[in-house]
Amino acid sequence: MVDPRALLANIQRRLTARTTNRWRTVMIPGVMGCSSSVVLEEAVPTHPPTPVLDPDEQQRLPAFVPKHSESLAEAYRRLDEEICALESTTPGPRLMTAEAWVELLQSAKGPAGIELEQERAVPAPLPNEVLPNGTIPNGVPGGAVKQPIPTEKDRQAESARTEMVKIILKLDIVSNEFKAAQQEEFIARLSRTAMDQEADHFREEMIVHARKRALALRTNFERLKRLYIEQDHMLTSVYNGAYGTVKEQNLDAELDAARDVRDRLGGAVEQWRIAGGLLRAAAKGLHQVVEYWELIRPSKGAEETITLALDARSTCHGALMALEAAQAALPSVEIPYITIRQQSAVRHALIYLLTDMVNPARYQHTRDVFGVFSANISKAVHWLHECYSETLKQDFDSPDQVATLLAKNLREERLRFIVNRMPNKIYVRPAIG
Repeated sequence: MVDPRALLANIQRRLTARTTNRWRTVMIPGVMGCSSSVVLEEAVPTHPPTPVLDPDEQQRLPAFVPKHSESLAEAYRRLDEEICALESTTPGPRLMTAEAWVELLQSAKGPAGIELEQERAVPAPLPNEVLPNGTIPNGVPGGAVKQPIPTEKDRQAESARTEMVKIILKLDIVSNEFKAAQQEEFIARLSRTAMDQEADHFREEMIVHARKRALALRTNFERLKRLYIEQDHMLTSVYNGAYGTVKEQNLDAELDAARDVRDRLGGAVEQWRIAGGLLRAAAKGLHQVVEYWELIRPSKGAEETITLALDARSTCHGALMALEAAQAALPSVEIPYITIRQQSAVRHALIYLLTDMVNPARYQHTRDVFGVFSANISKAVHWLHECYSETLKQDFDSPDQVATLLAKNLREERLRFIVNRMPNKIYVRPAIG
């Protein structure tokens, strides 16, 4: 079980002060509940068509530079528009939350689990790659999804499942209620052991997924920092450390404040995103569980029946763990429609599932338990999205719109100054390490 309070502790530990007026990584974890956000399913922001290179490519080719020559004013507009688009995704605060979430999941596994997870670490995504459908998630360039290589533990789990099928077939409980009742506690012990092993596997999967997200955000954050550095060099060559006008200075101060408000919400946005994704995964899994359970009665062979039952148990167990993780991701929010008592009833049903399926009355009871739980999880998903749409999105959109407008006004003010001072100067990108 993941301790919800540990996530906030991890985020608080990662809080850092600003190092410049634009290199923001500040997020206040207390901004939770119905006072956050952006989106649970984020749209891809529109960026200027500027290439993004990884560090190795950057040594060979000039990054962020169009093929044609451009004036200093054109280069400033291009850079500032891309910076504003990236800033709107708040990669710094989101990155802190994503990394804190990875640490929380790892801590729930213990030292042995962490070592195993590190062996299965996913390589960093290549910045120029996109998803198979041609999109870039959240405007973050990410690598193509690669299937993890099965580990020794995966093979052991598959072997254990095969042995479980053999044992149940030998006990001949699938079509014999009397034998099923006799072996009920023995089968229950086997189920508990198997579910404990499954729990480690599900945690590993969550960690792999969380690390992919953190790596993608890290790529985006590093990209934003490189853009900041380039723009700072450009402004230094024009201003020599001083503002051009009083209006520019005032706009910069107002923009800094608006960005700070937006950044304070960014980490909370990521928490809602994590919880929303896990809750949707739980709902999808439980829908499959109901389908598996419906197929058990019409199934003909004993081995087919056992396989369907094990599929139902494993899928439902994964959904339970996803639900627990979703609740831990939003420790200050009470997700409705789901109770501890109901979760305990579902877990109990999973432990005795292999013998209950033989008894018609118990089979129907388990069917009802799965059906009600699936319906409640679907309601919770709907509630989470409604809460986001009605309150959370507005909280983020307001400062984001203010920051976008102020950035545009500041950009135009600086462009006027640059054009007046250096109207024909061709931009030469500085060497950035």
